[in-house]
Parts: sequence; C-alpha cells; structure tokens
Amino acid sequence: MRHRLDRSQCAPPFERLAMPPVIDPASLRAELTACREQLDPYPQDRFTGSGIVICAGGASVFTNAYVLIHVLRTLLRCALPIEVWHLGDGEMSARMRWLLRNLSAEPVDAQAVMADQGVPVSDGWQLKSFALAHSSFARVLLLDADIVPERDPAELFEWPEFEATGAVLWPDICSLTDENQIWSACGLASRTTRAVESGQVLIDKSRHWDALQIIVFLNAQREHTYRMVYGDKDLFLIGFLLTGQPYHVVPHLPLTDQPWCLFQRDFAGDRLFQHRCGAKWRYRGPQVDVPGFRHGEACEEALATLRRLWSGRIFHAPARSPEALAEEARLSAVRTVELVTPGEATLTLDLLEGGDIIDGSLSDFAHWYCVGGEPLALVLLDRFQRAMRFEFQGEGCWAEGSAAASVLIEGHRANSGHRAAASDTSWDWAKSHYRFDDDDR
Repeated sequence: MRHRLDRSQCAPPFERLAMPPVIDPASLRAELTACREQLDPYPQDRFTGSGIVICAGGASVFTNAYVLIHVLRTLLRCALPIEVWHLGDGEMSARMRWLLRNLSAEPVDAQAVMADQGVPVSDGWQLKSFALAHSSFARVLLLDADIVPERDPAELFEWPEFEATGAVLWPDICSLTDENQIWSACGLASRTTRAVESGQVLIDKSRHWDALQIIVFLNAQREHTYRMVYGDKDLFLIGFLLTGQPYHVVPHLPLTDQPWCLFQRDFAGDRLFQHRCGAKWRYRGPQVDVPGFRHGEACEEALATLRRLWSGRIFHAPARSPEALAEEARLSAVRTVELVTPGEATLTLDLLEGGDIIDGSLSDFAHWYCVGGEPLALVLLDRFQRAMRFEFQGEGCWAEGSAAASVLIEGHRANSGHRAAASDTSWDWAKSHYRFDDDDR
C-alpha cells in the first residue's frame, strides 16, 4: 500500500461546487472572540466514564453504524458504552432504535439537546462535535459510522499519549497551507501543517472543555468555516490551537488505497482503524472490495443480520384520521399481538409507536398503521412493500379475508363498537397509500 497525496479530497466542499469563498475574516474573528470570552466552566457532575460516540442518522449511515457496532460487540468483544446520535425521528425509526439497543448501544436524539443548548445543528458534520461535547461520557472516542476497527478500541483510553495530554488526533493525507483564510479568520499565525482526519477523535472533556466549546461554535458557523476547510475535520485542530492546550497527533500517516479506504494507525505504526470513506457499506450489494481489508466476513455477517431484522427504510405512514391515530395509540399500548393463519405457525408481532414492527418470529413484517372510518382497518406491511389489510371484528380481533385463508389478529382488547365488514385485501393496496424514504443506494 502506498501513501498518495490527493488534495482534491481536502478541497472545501463549497469550492467543489464552484462557489467562491465569500468571507469577512474580521467578522468571524470578532464573533470567535466573543465566544471565547463567554466559555462555560467544565460541569464537573455532568459527565462520567469512557465511551464511544457515533453519529448515524438516516438509512444509509445507519447501515454503516450497525456494521461497526456489530463488529465491536460480537467480534472484538468491546464492552465500552456506545451512544448513537441522530437528528429527530425522521432519521431514526423505532425499529432502528430497537436494533441499536439489542447491541447495547443507546440512541440519542440531538434535537432535544439542541433545544436546551440553543445551538443550531443541521447536518452530520456539525453533529459530530456537538454529540462529542454533549454525550454522557467524560472521555470520548468519536468514530465515523463507516469505520471498522481492527481491534478493541478500549485500549486507547490507556495509551500513555492520551494520559499525558487528554487528546489524540489522527493525520489526513493532505495539508493545510499558509494561504488558507482559516488562519486569519481565527486570529492564528499562518502556517502550513498536516491536516487532521476526524473519522476518529479521542478526547478527555475535562481537560479540553474550552476547545470543545470553540469547535462546536466553529461548526455552527458552517456557512463561513466550511468554505475554508473540508467540513468539520480541521476545526478540531483549530480548536486545540486556539486554546494552546497540549494534544498528540499520531505520527504515522494513514495507509490508503484511495479513494476507497484510509487505514489509520496507532503510535507504534500498526493498523488500527479502517475508514471506508469511499467504500461505505450498502444495505443491498454489491459491496466495494477493498484490498487488504480485515474483518470482512464479520461485516458481511452483520449486514446479513441487519437485512433479516430491518427493511432498510425509515417508514413514514400516510396521513390518517383522528380515529385511526387513536386506534394506533391503543394498539401500540397493548403492543404484542398474534397473527394466526390456519395451517401455519402463529407469529408474535410487537407493534411499536411510530409504525415499526418487531417480529420475534423473524418473518418479513416490518411496518404497520391504521386506516380510519367505517370500517376501521389495520395495515401490515412487509419489507418488500407488500401490504395486508385487516378489518376490525370486535372483541380484540381483526380479520383479513381472501380466497386462500382467513387471517386473524389476536391480542388486542379495545372498548370499541366498530362494525365488522368484509375486507378488501390486496398485496398492492399500500402502494398508493404510504411512503418510504429510501437511502441513496
């Protein structure tokens, strides 16, 4: 594997779109000065322990995060607590949260924290530093979702370099030049220095709380700062330089077979993190074959498990009547129902609030919602976007009639006088009644 320098990978994203940088360095410098004068002291009783933070909103990024966490837990036997941050229900469904908790990873909706802190966060780059700062951990390893470690990263918290400075960064394959506007905009002396790569950041918040607040501020100013540097990554370096606190940068450049993967190393020069920045995992194949990639079989096993348990989509039910919404609330409160089909094994389904189904029987059912009116109907969708429609029969039963079989939903007991009626079943019925948000595979 060779080291190759590709400055296009570090070009600011706005310049990639041929947008000329429009920035008044003096204005940003004044705002940064005001920010530094109002930094909060470290909250001694707010954070505890060591843990991993991953930002993974949306179907595509979630797929990568699931592979990462699955490998951490099942292959590398990593016992560190993990938080997975996202931006609202539009990026994380109930089923996705359930999948994370099954791997002992806790989903965190950043929107509630943003409202409390008054910090605007609108994209994944901004979210990374915000999640790092506001996670529950005192010592944090921030990992991009498209990383696969080669060994248990718990050892990083015991590195002498980390114990000495409380912060470790990893180098990128390009440099920040002395001509970059970021230096004057932040009031720093111009220099040419190795850029850093934020796929992994290790930090003790108690020792670098001021730097973290500055980094969050610089990311909040994305309209200005992202014109000068490539996303969030070098803003970590700028934050440390502004505070003057000591930190370590791993002295070994990443190995790369770009544009597919960066192989970041430890202080001894051994490979540690495989960052698939150009070869992200896809819910549906084929996957990019990265030469020299390790733990590929475990990653494929993780993908197979994910496909068995999740549709690969974030479900959004159609507009429903008040009666349908009320019935959904009653059903999700009861939660567990049984799907009984003559001549087949009974399936146990958990109907979650938000329209996801947890299926202990590992069938294909993935989503559900109700349709109001006369008669009231319950719709079950499988992960292939086919629908079954059941109509309320009274006494906790819903029925689906077809030439092949009559299917009953049992387990729900509602005080309702809905009229039973013949059902209108079609596997294609839902195509004009619901919407899925696909990832960009």
